[in-house]
Amino acid sequence: MPILSNPLAKELVYGGHLLALGTSSIAASSAILLGRSPTFLLLLMAYLFSYGAYMLNRGSEVTQDSVSNPGRTNYLLGRSKYLTYISAASFGIGYVIAFFTNLIFFFALIVPLVLALTYSIGSKKLAKLIGAKRLKEKLLIKNLAISFGWSLIPLLVGLYYQSIPLVLLSFGPFIFFRLMSNTIFFDLRDVKGDSAYGVRTVPVVYGKSRAYNIMNVFDVLSALYIFSLVAVRLFPIYSLIMVFLPLYSFAYRFLSSRPNANMNYLCDLVADSEYLLWGPVLFIGKIL
Repeated sequence: MPILSNPLAKELVYGGHLLALGTSSIAASSAILLGRSPTFLLLLMAYLFSYGAYMLNRGSEVTQDSVSNPGRTNYLLGRSKYLTYISAASFGIGYVIAFFTNLIFFFALIVPLVLALTYSIGSKKLAKLIGAKRLKEKLLIKNLAISFGWSLIPLLVGLYYQSIPLVLLSFGPFIFFRLMSNTIFFDLRDVKGDSAYGVRTVPVVYGKSRAYNIMNVFDVLSALYIFSLVAVRLFPIYSLIMVFLPLYSFAYRFLSSRPNANMNYLCDLVADSEYLLWGPVLFIGKIL
């Protein structure tokens, strides 16, 4: 994996910045659909909340990740005892900015924090409710929780701009479909670790072949959904360019099915880079 021999590339990928920047890109695409230019503060908050959630999750799974992704674990090991504090600082700065933006937006951002805590930390009360201490330990609940959380981005962007038209609300299901496909793909890489720690995921329970079929379904659904929204004139015609995203997903999944495929490279760099493309792809479609 030559690209990850570079220290900056390692920090970008293993340090969680690529995924956080991808969240900012999805926020930017939501602003574009709203007809607004994404502000620096909006992109910064998207980055901080995503980065905070990522650090919280990595801090709670250092041991398990050593099985499925030893490269990332070894890279983060030196800062592992600080990850919770880094997470708290990221959320804290994000909430301070949100507080001075508007109070409705500020209180709405409690939802991502609750999802991050119940996903990574969990509680005994949650175990009584769903039969597992953490959301990620229950079959499909992990994927649904992540996908739902990300699908809230357009709504939060609307609250930031104090405008929530139907075009923004309609964007949420597309994000949900894309994230369901992506999270199941990551579960393919983590099968060994998840099996060892009793985490029931789609590939662990149903096998890799069915997992690939399910991902294909979500990719097709996301493409058909965009076509449908354009057909009923809810989405602008330039948004059809976003069909490129499920095609991108099909491409890296094809590579993952080849013998000796490097799943760490495909997950941490290629798959996570999809989110970074959202804003630029939609912007290119708009100006063409």
